[in-house]
Amino acid sequence: MTEALPALGLRALRAEIRSRLSRSGIANAGQEADWLLRHVLNCTAASLLARPNDSLPQEDRKRLELLLLRREAGEPLQYLLGNAPFRGRDLEVGPGVLIPRPETELLVDLALDVMPNGEFRFLDWGTGSGCIAVALLAERPQSYGFLAEKNPLSLACAWRNLSRYGLLERALLLHSRTPADIPVRAECDLVVSNPPYIPTEAIAGLMREVRDFEPHMALDGGPDGMDFYRALFEAASGWLKPGGLLLFEMGDARQAQALREPPQGKFQFLSELPDLSAIPRCMVWRYRG
Repeated sequence: MTEALPALGLRALRAEIRSRLSRSGIANAGQEADWLLRHVLNCTAASLLARPNDSLPQEDRKRLELLLLRREAGEPLQYLLGNAPFRGRDLEVGPGVLIPRPETELLVDLALDVMPNGEFRFLDWGTGSGCIAVALLAERPQSYGFLAEKNPLSLACAWRNLSRYGLLERALLLHSRTPADIPVRAECDLVVSNPPYIPTEAIAGLMREVRDFEPHMALDGGPDGMDFYRALFEAASGWLKPGGLLLFEMGDARQAQALREPPQGKFQFLSELPDLSAIPRCMVWRYRG
């Protein structure tokens, strides 16, 4: 049976949580202590600071201890809080669902730059939490999206995120094990994907929060990390209208270099968008048709 944290005032309790997180190797221990306390108390940062001597009921202290034990074991904070920010929106995430990354916001930036303000249809393969599709649908109110995902947990999570922001009427979710099984034919103006791109042997060297907790099916891109890029180039020619656009998030500069000239000549490379480290992070091609 899990013991409750000691009956301390919030200031002292915050110091205790920060100390335990720091000893566990958590870099932003003070900030995470605040987030965990605010999550349990369901309060703002200002409210937390205004109550330094208040103590928590025993049930809340037990709940906080359970969350703290999970975080000390390396479980991502986003799973404990149940959400992650993406382009100013809070999206539901949980165990078994890939956590949205800030880098993926660049992919949305690029998609919005290359697509018109009017109506268009897109397919988001490997949608995960639905973060890319939610952003596109919300920021382009005349767009329509197909969301494809092989992980049932992620597909259900994407559905809830679409529902949360009132976007379900313009979205169709598809359970897709591979790019080849999607029943979409020449209907899309845009295909966008942040596919699994980490080489299989590199998985073991990832941070423990990623390696031990996030779904490997959303990370493992095969021996060279390129399996899904190759499959998506092949499948996207069936999904896109002539002149349609294909956008990928890339894992590293090596992958970007390899894909600038895709096989079979069906796609014309147009441009790339670097991240803050000047590494090519997103790339766009036009389907020749």
